[in-house]
Amino acid sequence: MTPAESRSYALDMFQQNPELYSEAHRRAILDGKVELGMAPFAARLAGGAFQYRVVADPAVWPEHSDPLKVMWRQSVQPDASEITMVFRNATQFGGAVPVTFRVDFERGAAWRIAVLNQ
Repeated sequence: MTPAESRSYALDMFQQNPELYSEAHRRAILDGKVELGMAPFAARLAGGAFQYRVVADPAVWPEHSDPLKVMWRQSVQPDASEITMVFRNATQFGGAVPVTFRVDFERGAAWRIAVLNQ
């Protein structure tokens, strides 16, 4: 997606599901910055393309569940699934050079954002 397409998509998501995005997170998403407390889908809107690792909560999800469904469901029904997303962009830390970073989620909310070795 181009930056303009990403922005347009994010604005559509805000309109369709306003209850899922706080005002602070909306601003961060439009600035291309993942913040602590964001759900995985909000992080995706903010950070752009990503790689991921999901260990689904076995108390909630059957074996071999679609990991993307597990991730996106965290916005409305957080559970004990273990989720990590890895992004690479120039907007997260405000520089001109893209930086690779990981975001770890607990109970559907980002709790750690860490730069990976370049």
